[in-house]
Amino acid sequence: MIYTARQLEDLHKTNGHVSLPVGSRLTPMAADWLKRKSVTIAYDGAATNGAAGGAGGAAGAGAAGTGATARAFAPADASTAPHLPSPAGAWLWWCDGPCGAAKAALAAQARETNFQPMTVTAEPKYLVQAIQQLASEVKQDRAVGGVLLVQSGAAAVVYANRCPSLRAILGTCRDAVQQGIDLIGANVLIVETPQQTLQQVRNVLSPFVRLRREPSPDVKRQLQELASCS
Repeated sequence: MIYTARQLEDLHKTNGHVSLPVGSRLTPMAADWLKRKSVTIAYDGAATNGAAGGAGGAAGAGAAGTGATARAFAPADASTAPHLPSPAGAWLWWCDGPCGAAKAALAAQARETNFQPMTVTAEPKYLVQAIQQLASEVKQDRAVGGVLLVQSGAAAVVYANRCPSLRAILGTCRDAVQQGIDLIGANVLIVETPQQTLQQVRNVLSPFVRLRREPSPDVKRQLQELASCS
């Protein structure tokens, strides 16, 4: 089940905490609400990230105890928070500041796609940290790929493509995304939010998450050769 920000807010007002079934998904706006309110989410009664024992106990009373590992979204200053593994098959996303139209496009696509926010502060100075977290999750097969919503894509493209596990493209239009998938098996989509309307973001986001492919053996070989360039 997908939970919205309004649903999380209602749960918190009613119970004093937020406890969800394992496997629940959040809309991007719901994840933003958690960060803004510094609310810890618990799954099946297990609190995470050092949540207070009282909140953990209350959550346990309201959820079925299956022993699954809980996962929480960090608050807004998550640049110093412990790194938490991503759910298998997740697409991770991060933005470097306000990006309302792009987040709305993510929320719409989240009805079909398992999007999870990265636990890195949404500020431009944390771009490298966000890319490092994304690269680690993809390398360990805990995430399929990622979406970076940024003010300017130049640095993001260069930095992301320094990581062997990432193949990043700039989502200028639907055709460019299609070519990036066909030619290199792109697994990171970078969107320049000031240049894109909600519909334009949806146009590049939808094919990107649906048409993922692995790079050909020739492309893998060429990437390895380029990695040795000094």
